[in-house]
Amino acid sequence: MKPISSIFSIAIRFFTGKRMRRLLYLIILGAAAIRNAADSDTIRRTFVFYNMKNYTPQAEEHMLLRSHSEEASLTRYVEETLFGPRNPDSAPLFPRGTKLLSLFYRDGVVYIDLSEAAALPVVIENSRAVPMEGGVARGVSTFRESLARNFPFIEETKFFIEGHSIDF
Repeated sequence: MKPISSIFSIAIRFFTGKRMRRLLYLIILGAAAIRNAADSDTIRRTFVFYNMKNYTPQAEEHMLLRSHSEEASLTRYVEETLFGPRNPDSAPLFPRGTKLLSLFYRDGVVYIDLSEAAALPVVIENSRAVPMEGGVARGVSTFRESLARNFPFIEETKFFIEGHSIDF
């Protein structure tokens, strides 16, 4: 009985100091945060859109639901990208209304088929349509880089618009 009581008395003396109590609180909060993040059903993904003023790439982070399959994770990511940026000063990679028609992942290659709206990327400025510099090629190139950054298992990405292959 004496060894247990002596351990408790040492612990009590150790944590009676204000600094030590604060350290203990920080350790407990840190452990709880790590456990919470590990148990979460979401994952942080980086999205790249364009700044409306100068069309330079601008990154945003979104939380997406975790998926047990690579194809489902890719589909969620593509759909969120097509939905567009959250920042009102950002322009989307593809025009509003672009839909994901199909996505297929096999042996490191992703096949993405987008609706025909993706063929004419425009940005709305002051209630008028202004063609984005670089057009479809720029949007596809930026999107390809963004996919590779978020999904390192992707070796190649092939884009299609309404079933027609686009290569840039």
